[in-house]
Amino acid sequence: MGFYSKFSEQDLIESYKNQIDYQGKPSKELIEEIKKRSSLKEFQLKVEDQKKTLDERNRIIREIHQHYMNKSSELECLTQINSDIYTKKEIRLMIHQKYNHISQNVENLKVDSDTILFSILGIMVSTIASSVILLLCLYQFEFLAIFHFYLIIPVYIINYLIIKSITRKTRDNLVVFLATFIATILNVLIFILLLR
Repeated sequence: MGFYSKFSEQDLIESYKNQIDYQGKPSKELIEEIKKRSSLKEFQLKVEDQKKTLDERNRIIREIHQHYMNKSSELECLTQINSDIYTKKEIRLMIHQKYNHISQNVENLKVDSDTILFSILGIMVSTIASSVILLLCLYQFEFLAIFHFYLIIPVYIINYLIIKSITRKTRDNLVVFLATFIATILNVLIFILLLR
């Protein structure tokens, strides 16, 4: 019973591709397992088909992205993209998903007055909340005081989660990132003042 005997077909394909990419050729043990299941030629055709499918998907996604940047509608994009591998229904689904993904990213990165105001509110709320949580933890578990410097990490995470929930934007947004950083600095200052 060889190492690859419990591998699924997809796992064998991934192992085969990795060994070709990194070693230049597959191992003898891998080839033996492939030959037990089917012919090597048949297996290589499956690998090539998967590569063609992935290349075609990437080409379509690049085209969709270009159409989005050119401000084309989803319908216009659909009429201009063709594929020998994917059906129109699959292409329509890819277009819809990619348009949604790009528009969410654009909206997330947008800095407007609401984002700034909600970030300022988030700084105040998260600083107070994470300070209270930190102090309660230190009061309940005195041994955590030894690790005071490492407590910055959970404080940062708490601050980020609170600010993210208030602004509804992720740390990819510059204002949210800065607000989280400022709130964490404020927590550190509060912690230093309380230790004195």
